[in-house]
Amino acid sequence: MERTQATAERILDAAERLFATRGFSATTIKTIATESKQNSALIYYYYDSKATLYRHVLERVVERIAVEASSRIRSDSAPEDVVAAVVESQVAVLTANPHLPVLLARELIDWKAAHAEPAIRSLSAGLFERLRAAIERGQQEGTFSKAVNPRFAAISVVAQVGYLVLASPIAGILLGRGPEGPTRDDVRAFGRHAAAFSLAALRDDETTGRQSTSSSFEKATP
Repeated sequence: MERTQATAERILDAAERLFATRGFSATTIKTIATESKQNSALIYYYYDSKATLYRHVLERVVERIAVEASSRIRSDSAPEDVVAAVVESQVAVLTANPHLPVLLARELIDWKAAHAEPAIRSLSAGLFERLRAAIERGQQEGTFSKAVNPRFAAISVVAQVGYLVLASPIAGILLGRGPEGPTRDDVRAFGRHAAAFSLAALRDDETTGRQSTSSSFEKATP
């Protein structure tokens, strides 16, 4: 069983690298077999098509983030800790797997997330809902502003690190690194900033008497 799992992981690792560097269309089962040092027939034994293998690669990416987050979140974690844990998990997975941003960017540009939709829905039902619920709980406890839309806020939390890595060349230029993109230390530092920025926005202004941007917009929107 362990050997079988190890073989499947080697195939997924090789496929992940190739899909990221070459794209889905230019990657073949034969090249994946060569990269993983397996034969094509064995790959088809595990995955009935290239599309199936590709979906498994994307699902594993999402699962890594969910597992990493779960290792940082306890059942009694405070809402602030859940928000920070989600951001920290994104940073941990993306810095450990530097080719993932390219893989995800290709999926978004080439396929409009068509292959990734099941994985995204799974993430939405799991980690994303857990984050949304934590924000809502923070509002109920008086920690976070009630003027904030919990679902929009959850998207904002996950979008910050996501944008940094998906728009890596732009972020690199803005940071003075050039189009090669941010360094791993940059991503880690940005992760700390993103967590603090999110928490500051969630606490927002109810105690200071100022009106939030989201609240102003919602009141102005018919």
